[in-house]
Amino acid sequence: MEDVEEYVDANEIDNNLSLKFNLKLYFKEFWLAITTALVCLLAIVQSSFVPLNLNEDLGAHILLIPAHFFFRHVRSFVVLFVIFASANKTAMLFESKRSTVKVKILLHYFIISGITLVLTLCAGYLIIMRRNPTADTLFFSKYVDLNYRPFDNFIRFFRGLFVHDLPGNVLTTRLDHYNEFGTVKLSKGLGDGYNAPGFIIFGAIIAFSTYFLGKDGEILRNLIQLIHRSMLAIYWILLCYSPIALYFGGIVQFDIIRREKLYGFLIIRYMLLLTSVVFIALLQIFVILPCFHFVRTRKFGYDVIFRLSALFPSAFVEGSTVRMVERTKQYLKSRRFSSEAVDSYLNYCTLINGAGVVSGFAINAIFSLKLYSIDFDWAVVIKIIFTSMLMSVPATEFIQGYMFGIIFFLNSSMINPDFIMVILVADWLMDRVRVISNVVADALTIDYIESMNKTSTTSTQSL
Repeated sequence: MEDVEEYVDANEIDNNLSLKFNLKLYFKEFWLAITTALVCLLAIVQSSFVPLNLNEDLGAHILLIPAHFFFRHVRSFVVLFVIFASANKTAMLFESKRSTVKVKILLHYFIISGITLVLTLCAGYLIIMRRNPTADTLFFSKYVDLNYRPFDNFIRFFRGLFVHDLPGNVLTTRLDHYNEFGTVKLSKGLGDGYNAPGFIIFGAIIAFSTYFLGKDGEILRNLIQLIHRSMLAIYWILLCYSPIALYFGGIVQFDIIRREKLYGFLIIRYMLLLTSVVFIALLQIFVILPCFHFVRTRKFGYDVIFRLSALFPSAFVEGSTVRMVERTKQYLKSRRFSSEAVDSYLNYCTLINGAGVVSGFAINAIFSLKLYSIDFDWAVVIKIIFTSMLMSVPATEFIQGYMFGIIFFLNSSMINPDFIMVILVADWLMDRVRVISNVVADALTIDYIESMNKTSTTSTQSL
């Protein structure tokens, strides 16, 4: 009888799903993105009606000071924020009771994120066009010296990559120094000052120590959480400053775009970006997740996806991921999923599901690089993979995480407001579809847990 009452109560929630667009709710959640878009629109309108014809001698550097200030601080700071956010979530994961099921789920989500990342790299590379497709692309050649043997060149390349590029510059790319990575900078070791490599190593030690200390590391976990909250506060301050940086940087860049008549080029690239976002999201929901579910349960799980279809519009007319998790929890119960499995594992699944952040970061990084015809070599590919997987860990707390895919791979002189506005639209679209894909992934995981429980019960009964 209790199961029937629970089913009826959950169905009441299902039947009362709100499909009414709530502007106040959207502004409450996306106020920073909306403010940024309005400021960018103001910069576009102002530059259209009041052309400044700026150059290096007529005030361009002065107007770019806020943008330079923002990027100089945010890029170095986000290195620390991501590390401590990752360490904080690592501590949260291992605070809960360890079980074989949770270890399997963690491994499954890591595999899903890796597959999604590989497909995102392929789709972004093939769909998004470079600004100058006829230009030659250099791969390993910038690291190769014909005076050395192949083995020596191999060692020199990876020494430059891991000593300088990954530890010291893992989350940023400074284009003015890019061609020097792995060559000129080899002799100075870890102390060459590329965005504080010591902090990367220190953060990695903290992240690993949370695993080995377990529940005995209470003081360390409290310290990590304190640092993470402080980082989060500074992070918000920097994000709130970003519209000012984009406004002044946008005036300069839009003035240049207007004079060089690049509107057609930008429109085509933006359409390709949105196409890539939609394509990757649909591929993840209808191909990657069902195929992976087939590997572990011998069924594709499309029946589970269709049972969730009534919940999908809520991802677009509502907003918060937290609200969607609670709604999903009740909705799964109303669809005859096990209440015990939903209550025990859904929050854990949401905590570790970072495939959407991985995909969003990678596609924006590829787009920003191709937009300015930056050479695409394996050092950049490894950097995108490493950084994306690192960012998938603090996924739920990474506000406007996709935009930082641009920040990491551009310098401040490349900001323009129309670029940011379209990225915000792609961000919103990717975020909404990410909510849907997360719901699908979590529901399929609950279905997998139920199938394991049924198998173990059947085996016990047969014995």
